[in-house]
Amino acid sequence: MEGSAAVSIDLQDVQGLVSVQTGEINRRIFTDEEIFEREMRQIFGRAWLFLCHESQIPKPGDFFEAPMGRDNVLVVRQKDGTLRALLNTCTHRGNSICRAEEGNARNFMCTYHGWTFDISGDLIGVPGMEKFYNNALDRSKLGLRQVAQLDTYKGFVFATLDGSAPPLHDFLGTAGRLGLNLIAELGDIEIVPGVQKFLIDANWKLTVDNVFDWYHPQITHMSAAAAKMLPEDAYDGLLETAVDGGGAQTPDGGQINFTRGYMEFIDSITVLGEYGHGISGPPTALDNPLLSWRKRPEVAAALGPVGMKVGGHPNIFPTMWITTFGQVSLRVPRTPTSTEVWWFSFVPKEMPPEARAHLIELQNHTFGAAGILEQDDGENWSQSTRQAFGAESSLIPHQLKMNLGRGHIIHEDGIARIESRTSEHGQFWMYLAWAQWMTGSSWDVLRANTIPGELI
Repeated sequence: MEGSAAVSIDLQDVQGLVSVQTGEINRRIFTDEEIFEREMRQIFGRAWLFLCHESQIPKPGDFFEAPMGRDNVLVVRQKDGTLRALLNTCTHRGNSICRAEEGNARNFMCTYHGWTFDISGDLIGVPGMEKFYNNALDRSKLGLRQVAQLDTYKGFVFATLDGSAPPLHDFLGTAGRLGLNLIAELGDIEIVPGVQKFLIDANWKLTVDNVFDWYHPQITHMSAAAAKMLPEDAYDGLLETAVDGGGAQTPDGGQINFTRGYMEFIDSITVLGEYGHGISGPPTALDNPLLSWRKRPEVAAALGPVGMKVGGHPNIFPTMWITTFGQVSLRVPRTPTSTEVWWFSFVPKEMPPEARAHLIELQNHTFGAAGILEQDDGENWSQSTRQAFGAESSLIPHQLKMNLGRGHIIHEDGIARIESRTSEHGQFWMYLAWAQWMTGSSWDVLRANTIPGELI
């Protein structure tokens, strides 16, 4: 890896950018244009990507525009209740056929020459069909292009541009399905109208890295804790209380000392899955009001013994993050150093109005553009990306050495997991999987090389 920023990297040997032996990662992966272009093809052009939730498009003609790498697709509810995902590009000259981000439509008309498509994507109108085309244009071959595959899991809509990709159920695997169950089993959930969208000057992989990071809150979010902006009940049972000052006050009068490194006092659980999916976080405390839904018998059956213990954040590779507060985030890569962050908020339909309002307030003020935590995190991601451009700074590897080689993988209930003190196993697994995706291997090889083994 020495001096690698000064020479051209053979992207066919991209696995060399992530060192299993040293726990070091070449920082060029956060800035390099060639690497980013390869990610667009080998990752975002092949993976199953989250598009939207079915509650966003309940009626025929309802649509939602979602990104798939550099492609934009319109997820449209059909007249028979099924879903289609159509590339938002006119088959005439490539113009967007819909400028709205969501809504309801009877058809889509291109604003360039007026070509019109129905909600199934068929070309139904061409101005001057007789005069200019002599009725010789074969409209049946010029409908909107559809994604290669479209499927749902418990209301969450996914698509892939790769016709050879495995079915969604298999792609998610046990770990991915568990991650989605951690929000789907909240109840009969529905979207809170409006998706928060904002740009951060950071590489997308750093935003994913942070999902598994339980080492940073004690420092990064110290100001939020000192200002008592963190809701006290959100961390009930998760934080160590101390009597020697420096932290926020707990309901019983104790002090949460954020300067002592509260995550050091609790074991963390990291669930590892095929293709890079993972869940990492401290164990749950079922007396926490925000986690009381897990006491329902059907939830225990859906989550299983390992899932019932996990209290952290799942990530569905590459960029779907699910929080314990009923939210889903997409990190949409725009350039190597620019990521658009989307936040979807969900609430159970049967939730009482007062509780619903409280949950939405918690969601809006924790993550997102106005979120006290993500404002802190975004500064770190941006600075880490910016410093990776330095002639000398770029030669300093990204370090993931915590518990390296001491993460014994436990297989239980179809889940591969590691239980340890705060570690970096989740991040390291994500980067190892990333390197495998970047090789362009077949799906069989990719899966075989990302199934958790015995040690990480």
